[in-house]
Amino acid sequence: YIHQYIHTFESDMKLDTLEAINERIRKRFKNPKLANNNCAKICKHASAAWCRTILSSLASITPPAGESQMEQTQVANCSDNNVQLCVDIQEGELWHSSIEDPVHQKELELKRSHVLSKIKNMPVKQAVAENMQTAATLLRCAYNFYRDSHCGTHISGINLYTTTCRSAQTSSLPGTEYIPSASVDILDLSIPRKLLLWAYALMHGRYSSILSVVKHCEENMK
Repeated sequence: YIHQYIHTFESDMKLDTLEAINERIRKRFKNPKLANNNCAKICKHASAAWCRTILSSLASITPPAGESQMEQTQVANCSDNNVQLCVDIQEGELWHSSIEDPVHQKELELKRSHVLSKIKNMPVKQAVAENMQTAATLLRCAYNFYRDSHCGTHISGINLYTTTCRSAQTSSLPGTEYIPSASVDILDLSIPRKLLLWAYALMHGRYSSILSVVKHCEENMK
């Protein structure tokens, strides 16, 4: 029954509820790896559901190329190092989990496809004005996930890399798909760190190193 509840909360995008469930699990099992097999499965399922819900929420407010009126300014000043963060989602890899009901996974995959399928080599711009409050909430959620995801997310398919702002500007024209230049830097980070970087870029409109982002969150989300 617990797995069914988790599935329902993920299907309904109940981010706060999933965060609360994971917090309770963390308090109940100080070291989930030492818990019994059933508890470990619940922990992993809850963590994966929380992770995918943050991911889907970030994807839903990531502006398509050419949408923001401030895009050209943001591209020209996208970070202090003239670096643009880009994200690429491999949908098929998000739903491979041996601990979850495959029927439920397929339902979620179909339900999220219209949002996630758009995130293909997408430069991450600042969220549009009406989504800034959501972006702030997601940055907090991503930071909490980064701090508290002790069970492991057990998903893959979230790829982040950086390229130059000039390359991003050339390819980010309305109606065109972004194609990365040869000069890219693949970010080899854990999934929680990737989500945190993505959320920060949506909130602040620029790329920053993971150490800088974590420091920012530590200082501003106490």
